[in-house]
Order: sequence, then C-alpha cells, then structure tokens
Amino acid sequence: MSDIDSTSQDSKSDASPSVAILHDRFPQIGGGEKFAIEAARTLNAPIYTMYVYPGTEIPDDVRVIPIKQEKYARGLSKHLLAWKNEGSNPFETLSVAIDMTDAHPDLTQYDVVLESAPLSKHYVPTVDQTIIHYPHSPPRWLYDLYRDRMESFDYPGVRFALKTYAKWWRALDKEANDFVDTFVANSELIRDRIQRYYHRDAKVVYPPVTGDWRNEGDDGYFVTWSRLAPEKRMPLLAEAFTELDERLVIAGDGAEREKLERIARGHDNIEVRGFVEDIESLVARSTGVVYAPVQEDFGLVGAEALMAGKPLLGVNEGFTKYQVEEGVTGELFESTVESIQETVQAFDPSNYDSDTIQERAERYSYESFQSGLWNAVCQTDEED
Repeated sequence: MSDIDSTSQDSKSDASPSVAILHDRFPQIGGGEKFAIEAARTLNAPIYTMYVYPGTEIPDDVRVIPIKQEKYARGLSKHLLAWKNEGSNPFETLSVAIDMTDAHPDLTQYDVVLESAPLSKHYVPTVDQTIIHYPHSPPRWLYDLYRDRMESFDYPGVRFALKTYAKWWRALDKEANDFVDTFVANSELIRDRIQRYYHRDAKVVYPPVTGDWRNEGDDGYFVTWSRLAPEKRMPLLAEAFTELDERLVIAGDGAEREKLERIARGHDNIEVRGFVEDIESLVARSTGVVYAPVQEDFGLVGAEALMAGKPLLGVNEGFTKYQVEEGVTGELFESTVESIQETVQAFDPSNYDSDTIQERAERYSYESFQSGLWNAVCQTDEED
C-alpha cells in the first residue's frame, strides 16, 4: 500500500478532495512546523517533508513522512547540509528547493497539496492537482530585508557575490509562483507582501492560537515571552524597565539571555525566568503584555495575549500594530526606550475590559483557523 493515508482515500469517496501537506523541513518545532501540524490535524492529512532533524518530537496523532532523511540528517552530507543558521545555509536551502521539484512520488496522487513554508513552492505538480501555498512570508532576505542584509557585509567583493546570488535566487523564487493556484497569507501584512512582490492576491487565514489562555486577575507585573533572539528586541524592553517602578517578567531562552541577565542585574523589578512551561498561568496573573519584535510577520505572542484578555502594549510596526486597537486591546509605542517608558507610565489597566479584548481575539481561535483552512481548500478545488 502507498504512503497515502487511508483517511484521504475515504475522503475521496465522500467527494471531498484528498489533501496532503508539504512542509519544507522539520529542523525543530517552530511556528512553521506548528502550522503544518495543526493543518494536518484540521484536514486529516499526512505531512510530507524533506527531513526531520534527529531529536525533533513529532506528535503521535500526526503522520510525518520524511522524503530524504538519509541525505539531510545522517552521514557525511549532514555536515554540509546542516540545518543550523535557521535556513540561511545556502547549500541546504538550494538543495531542499531542488529536491522539492519532484519531492515524493505519492504526492502526485493527491487532489490538493497544501504547501507550508517558502521552499515547498518548488514542487512541480501534475496537470490536475490544485496547489495552495501558505508561505508564512515571501523570503524576507530577498525582498523587504534585502538592503539590511546586504549592508551587514562590509567587503565589496563579498557583497557583489551575495547580490548576484540573491538576484538569481529571486528569479527562482518568482518562477515557482507559476505552480501555485492559490496563495494563503497568515496576516494582512503578509497578504500585502505577496501582492507587492508576487503580484498575486491572497486569502488570509490566521494561524491558530492553542493553549489554555485565560485571565485570573492582576498581580502587578508586565510579562513578555518568546525566543530570546535579536529580532525579538527583549533587551530594549529590559532597558526601558530599568528606569521604571513597574515589574517586568521575561520568559524564554536563547542567544540574548546572558545580555538580558546583565541588564537585569541590580534591578529587582526585572526578572529573567528562562523557559516557562506553563506560560498561560504566568500571563493569566499579569497586568498586561509588552512586545517589541522587529517587523513581526504574524506575532503569536500578541494573539495569545489577546486570547488571555490581557492588554497588549506593542511596537508600532509589523503585524503587531494590526493587533493593537488603541484604547480597546492595548497601546502602541515606537521602538525606543523613551517611547516604551512613556507608554508604560501612562498605561491604566482599569481602562481595559478583558471580555472585549477576548472578543476581538476570536479571529485567532482554533475554530476560525479550521473554518478558514477548509474554505481555502474546498473553494479552490471547486474553482478548478
């Protein structure tokens, strides 16, 4: 018997399209991987992926089929095609894109292939297949972050080579759009990027917020959490609170943790907790959530804060600014210490209603995600 799930075959007999998820790779369980897993659950579909890096835990209720596990996760080639650098290894990126063109032979037997993440777009479908692409974002280093990335390389010869590589890769990226029937964006911001760079319309289906998000009162502290990576700008928040009386609890782990601990040293109002397994309970007793990422594509932290009924004090950029309705769901600040301090000092939690915030957050619910994804799959298949 082929790798096609029997449930997919049953769905065909019910006149529903058979669906497979194609996700580029599972180096860890990040936002893209979580989306692929929840999409598989919603659509009752298997996930095909180039490889699952050893140690990555896949939920028991989801079927993940690695296409070229030996090449990417074992042996000599593993060292050359290492997934480290979070997808910025040009050898691995190019190799995955090339291998995606034919991917797995059983994929041709599905009516609909839902592609998750940019590299899955390079799959070449059969004539009668429907391709739905959920890119999370067009590759940012090729488009909106292109100048920033190029300026980080000081040597003219290196910069010229990288510009040449980027121009060639941009052509490949756009060429693969010809295989896509429908684009689906994870936010209005990504919808606008798809329109700007690909000249294609996109439906918006927000990623689902899962977990036991709730409001259990106010114990008098602000909270923020995420991977402690530079683009999350946690040190900026910590610096702002060094001159405030309000408490800040920072949850998460990563490269910026030591820097955060140095900033917090000598300031009793700033606590760096590291990874917190029950983050929902920590948020439930907070005054509000502060969040200042660089041009966030979607911002799961912001959506989770609103699902908990907590006001979101967010940076005025990226999708975060779309999540904040000033005076209703939170307040916006600019990405400076002074602006954060002014916003926190002026903030009055009594002006916010938890029920109203949670009502606004319904668009991020699991039910909305399921409905939106099914509509995207079924409507696209009917149009074809």
